[in-house]
Amino acid sequence: MCEDGPLKTEGLHEDYGFHINRPFYIVTKMGSGRAIEVQEGGNLVLKWKKYGGISQQFFFDNVSKTIKSKQYPDKSLDIQSAGRSSNLQIWTTNGRWFEVFRIKREMIVNERGKVLDVAGGEDKEGANIIVWKMHNYKNQQWKIVYVDEDKPEPKKGELNSEFGLYVEREFHIVSNLKSGRYLDLIGNDMVLKTPNGFDSQKWFFDQKTKTIKSVGQPDRSWDIQGSGKSSAMQVWNCNSSWW
Repeated sequence: MCEDGPLKTEGLHEDYGFHINRPFYIVTKMGSGRAIEVQEGGNLVLKWKKYGGISQQFFFDNVSKTIKSKQYPDKSLDIQSAGRSSNLQIWTTNGRWFEVFRIKREMIVNERGKVLDVAGGEDKEGANIIVWKMHNYKNQQWKIVYVDEDKPEPKKGELNSEFGLYVEREFHIVSNLKSGRYLDLIGNDMVLKTPNGFDSQKWFFDQKTKTIKSVGQPDRSWDIQGSGKSSAMQVWNCNSSWW
């Protein structure tokens, strides 16, 4: 069931932190910028953000004080099993504590302190959305992007102003050391080498994954080793995690 016509929007609800009836996306602050999406059956997962995608749009309802699905406006964000589970879903609106959330800093917090959380901290396609105790790591940090302020993603050759790189436009990384060597790829290792014109020294920014990829191995991206726990860099299978 979809909403019939536009909602009548109102101003900011200062207690809850949302604009009333103003559709928005809930976007993770982990590296990929994926958004929460409603799946068939009501489960909630992370998916690549879709410009204009109604399955990723929500709004704050001032009557029930809940976050409702734009696709299913009779349903709200809901902690399963009347709050006894950690899984989050959309369910028929009832306005009880397990459906009531506020914005606190960069977190979306339930009436009893449970926080929207990407399960396992996995910034990947289809990652499950749950509620968890507050720890303020990136997988609990969210950005509310209102639909009327959202802009189409830059296309090939256009600048992504947030990342400072042109989409799919090949470039070299040149050292400012006296040698002026180029960043090169040998195996998985990123090293400095004399310019040679090979694809191993060419890179591009991929808009979908928000990563820097190798022209010579376009399924692989810059990656901090050890899932971000190391100071060493490599090129690795693209996963769009923050590292």
